[in-house]
Amino acid sequence: MDTVRKNRLFQHSTMAALVGGLFSGTTSFKELLQHGDLGIGTLDQFDGELIILDGEAFQIRSDGQAYKVKPEDTTPYASTTFFEADTSFTVSEPTSKQAVEEKIAELVQGPNVFYAVKMTGNFRYVDTRVVPKQQRPYPPLIEAVKEQPTYHFEYITGTIVGFWTPAYISGIGVSGYHVHFIDDMRKIGGHVFDYEMLEGTVEVAQQTEFELQLPQTTEFLRSDLSTPDMLEQIEAAEN
Repeated sequence: MDTVRKNRLFQHSTMAALVGGLFSGTTSFKELLQHGDLGIGTLDQFDGELIILDGEAFQIRSDGQAYKVKPEDTTPYASTTFFEADTSFTVSEPTSKQAVEEKIAELVQGPNVFYAVKMTGNFRYVDTRVVPKQQRPYPPLIEAVKEQPTYHFEYITGTIVGFWTPAYISGIGVSGYHVHFIDDMRKIGGHVFDYEMLEGTVEVAQQTEFELQLPQTTEFLRSDLSTPDMLEQIEAAEN
């Protein structure tokens, strides 16, 4: 692997496009996986949650189950990187989501660059949600997430992956942490909104290179993506 490509964040499309209801896939996973082996996002028709782990892509559908993604499947929005940790720490006692994030903040250089995170271990619980598949005419993001199943997994072993995005990137990405979960059996998962880690390893990789690939569809090129309350909608939808 070309070392230049490690820890360079690649993103296809923007959160502004999702806010505007542009949910149709605009790049294939055959293409996307050329840019990373760890990542998150969604799938065509906003159908569930995407998690990329060790170079394999999985779709978490609204039933909470994980399904292997095919190369010809497509995504309207995803972020990925060739992950190589430059910071890590061990969790050996019950540790909340807030405590994990505070520990990461102590170890990294500052909040104004991207960070990829990978948390592997045993969790007392992981709370997730999954956006259900949408149908045309697509609703705005804020409407699409109003009815989404949530799942509470207890005493489970798995991996949480995702990214820290600086606040000034809001609209392009999701500011703060955006992370997804999949269990060790690659059977269940989702978008994470809370967890408690019992034991395991937290790995972090600073990302100072960012490549943004914009869709070339007529729908994207001609849509009005200047939603006045875009940042508030992203915050409500993702948190």
